[in-house]
Amino acid sequence: MRKIVNKPQVKPLVFFGLVLIPTVFLCHDGLFEKNSVFFIVLLVMLLTSMIEIPLYTVRTKKPEYSDKEALCIGEIYGVPILEEMQADTERRYKTRITLNMGGFIIPLFFAFYLLLFSNRMESSPLPLLEVTMSTLLMTLICYMLAEVKGGVGILVPNYVGIFAIPLGFLLARGLPIAEIVEVLIFVPAIFGILLGMLITLVTLPREEVGSAFFNIGGIGSFYSIYLISFLALVLRSIA
Repeated sequence: MRKIVNKPQVKPLVFFGLVLIPTVFLCHDGLFEKNSVFFIVLLVMLLTSMIEIPLYTVRTKKPEYSDKEALCIGEIYGVPILEEMQADTERRYKTRITLNMGGFIIPLFFAFYLLLFSNRMESSPLPLLEVTMSTLLMTLICYMLAEVKGGVGILVPNYVGIFAIPLGFLLARGLPIAEIVEVLIFVPAIFGILLGMLITLVTLPREEVGSAFFNIGGIGSFYSIYLISFLALVLRSIA
C-alpha cells in the first residue's frame, strides 16, 4: 500500500542521481553561490521525493479494472492498485490528498525565494507582469495536458515544464540570463505546474474517477517538476 513514506522507484532515482554528478563541476563558484544553492535544492528534492504530507480525505469512485488490468497499470506507474482496490469491499475509495515534499513543498518555497530575493541586488525592477503572464500560460498548459488516471492519480507529462524555457526568453526584456532562468523560467514553470494540478484536483469528477491517493507533486507529476528544475540549474550554471 502507498504510505506517507513511499518506496522509491529505484531506477529513476539512480538515473537522476547520476545526472546530478556532472553538474557538480558547473557549480564551482562557492558553496553559497546560487549555482550551488540550485544544486542543493535539486538534491534535497530527489532525496525527499518519497515523503508525502497528508492534507485531507475525500470519497472517490473506484475504477472498474480487472485484476490483470490493475496489476499491469500498477507495474507501469509503480503503485499497488490491485492491493488498494482489494483493501475493502466498498465501491468507493477513502482518498487521501497529499503533498509531496520533494515535488511540491521544496520547489514551491524555492520558487517563492527566487521571486522575492533574486532581484534584490539588481537595479532593474522585478518583471511581475511577465512572470504573471508566463505563470498563467503554464497553468493553462498543465491543466490541459493533465490526466486523471483511475487508481493512480493526476498524471502530468514529463515535458510540460519545457515550454517555460522559450516562453521565458521571449518575455525577457534585456534581463541577465541568470535572472531570466530564475524568475521567468523556473518560477513560472513551478507555479504553473502546481497550480494546474491543484485546479485539476479541485475540478475532479469524483463520481467518475478516483484513486486511493492523489499525490500532488508525487506519483504522476514529480518528474515534470524535477526535469524543469534540472534544466534551470544547467541554464543557470552556463549563464
